[in-house]
Amino acid sequence: MRISTIGKLNKFNFVSKPTTDKAFTLVELIVVIALIGIVLVLAVPTTKNVFIGGNLKKASRQLIGLERKLRVDAVRDQVDYVLCLDLYTASYWVVSSDMTPEKENEIKKGAEKISAGVQIMDIVLQENKKLSGGEVRIKFSKNNLCPPMVIHLAEGEGRMTIVVNPFLGITGIYEEYVNILWEKGLGSERIYL
Repeated sequence: MRISTIGKLNKFNFVSKPTTDKAFTLVELIVVIALIGIVLVLAVPTTKNVFIGGNLKKASRQLIGLERKLRVDAVRDQVDYVLCLDLYTASYWVVSSDMTPEKENEIKKGAEKISAGVQIMDIVLQENKKLSGGEVRIKFSKNNLCPPMVIHLAEGEGRMTIVVNPFLGITGIYEEYVNILWEKGLGSERIYL
C-alpha cells in the first residue's frame, strides 16, 4: 500500500488562489472627507458654547458649593464665618468673626481665584443694594442665617446670574444677566438687561 505525495498535497488544499486588491476609490475618499467636514461644521458652534460656558458653570458651582458649605460649617462649629469677595480680582477667602485683623490679612494673601477668565460683575444684596467694585463681605451666621443675594458673573460675552435665597433654601441659576426685583420675591419677576 503506497500513498502518493500528490494526494497528500491536494488533501490540504495547497492550491494557490488568485488575490484581489481592495482599496478605496478617489470618489469614496472625497465623500468621506465631505461628511467629516459637515459633521465638524455642525459640531463646532455647540462645542464652542460648551467651552465658553464651562468656566461660568464651574464658577457658579464653586460659589454655590461655598455658600452651602459655609452655612453648614457655621452651624456645626457655632462660629460666624464671613465670605470675602474681591470684585476686582474675582477672588475670595473665608474668615471667622473671632479672627484678629492680622490673621485676616494673612488669609487674604492666600485668596483663591474664581474659575479662570470669569469676572464678578456685581453682587446685589438686600434692598437692591448693588455692589460692583471693591471688597464684599457676606456673613454666614451660626444661627443658619445669611443674607439673600444675587451674583452676576461674566466671561467674555457669556453671562450668568446666581440667586441665593437662604430663607427658602433655594438657589437659582440663569444663563444670562437677570435683574432681580427683591420686592417681588427673589426672581418671581425678572427684568432682562
